[in-house]
Amino acid sequence: MRFRTLLIVAGLLAGLPTLAQQNIQVSPSLETAQVLGAGAAVQGAALWMHPTDPANNLFLVADNQVGLLVYRTSGALLFAQSSEGVAAGVDVQENVQVTGISQSLVMVANPSLQALVAYIVDPTTLGLRSAGLSPINTTGSVPNSVALYVSPTTGRFFAFAGSATGVVAQYELTGQVGDGGVDVTPVRTFDVGDSVVGLAVDDPQRTLYVVEQGNGIWQYGAEPDAGDARVLVDGITGTGGGLDAPLGGVALYTASGVRGYLLAVSGGANAVRIYERQPSAHTFRGSFTVAQDGGIDAVDRPRHVVVTNRSLTGFPLGMVAVHDSTNATGGNENFKLVPWQAIATGFTTPLVVDTGNPTTPTDGGTPDAGTEDAGNGGSSPDLPPVGEQGPVPPGYNDNGFNCYCSSVSVPGTVLLVLAGVLLLSRRRPRA
Repeated sequence: MRFRTLLIVAGLLAGLPTLAQQNIQVSPSLETAQVLGAGAAVQGAALWMHPTDPANNLFLVADNQVGLLVYRTSGALLFAQSSEGVAAGVDVQENVQVTGISQSLVMVANPSLQALVAYIVDPTTLGLRSAGLSPINTTGSVPNSVALYVSPTTGRFFAFAGSATGVVAQYELTGQVGDGGVDVTPVRTFDVGDSVVGLAVDDPQRTLYVVEQGNGIWQYGAEPDAGDARVLVDGITGTGGGLDAPLGGVALYTASGVRGYLLAVSGGANAVRIYERQPSAHTFRGSFTVAQDGGIDAVDRPRHVVVTNRSLTGFPLGMVAVHDSTNATGGNENFKLVPWQAIATGFTTPLVVDTGNPTTPTDGGTPDAGTEDAGNGGSSPDLPPVGEQGPVPPGYNDNGFNCYCSSVSVPGTVLLVLAGVLLLSRRRPRA
């Protein structure tokens, strides 16, 4: 009887969902045109969201031999901005007051000038122009990455600059961009150790993520008084971690409220790893690789990842762009574009699919919003109430693929069945 009971219990448990910790393969829907620089040219990427027309959303790529490359989200290359030097990183921040108008500010790490350079995208022509802000000189280090941050508690606006020497500098921007009245003040500098290869900021949770080559992903406070205290999110293999070197960029998938995921490149495994977004416990959810599909080749040796939960043309439920170092079909490097739901539903326990209002963190150059100012006064993003649910696409709801499963508990009905089985097994047969 006991053996049969154990078999029943095992069968019931086998039918329960388990937290996804697996590697899956996904297929790309599109790929971008190759970058203009040869070799290891790509140094970062970001999404710029058009304020009114999603068909004119842009994908920005930092090319360290040419400058900033501007693509449509279909993958077509529009033009290159190379007049002020090369680009080693790019980020975008929505709702910044530029000459009295709330706009998206594009910030580029420019090694040629040893500075951070700000631009505005003209929503009519889609051309780039200066934001009217003098280059932010990063004296003492050459910037190779950039991330922007607006404090949810104070509304203060900051820029982080990483470097190959391991130094991260934080600058505060005060005043209104474009009117010549912006003051830039260094507020914090700390040494990560080895080369910085990725930066991302989670604005609502006041958290900065820094990827240190040869070590792993570090979590710092994003406020200027946070000092250099840090927590290791994940390390490299061989030291107890799960990341395969060489490491690369990080990005944030932001769902409604503060839900979502941290994505990190694991270049040695040709993969992207996914963790829960909560700073207190970045539970590992699994990883994915981008396989060959038809005329689009597989991703090899990725260094950067971009993700958004926003609806894009051809990607109504969000998109992930993964860098490919060995673009077999085009020659130079490019990005493979994957629907988010293909990743989210590929795991045993599906990830969140939520196109609701994001909380506009930056993620190494990948903000997830195209929201207008909504009366916020400009520099502070419009934060939805915690737990607010955005529009749910057909077929995705809280009982299905939209389930937020940061942990898995045994359903009460199953527990009752198990208890009944165990009680029955203890009953003695009648005489």
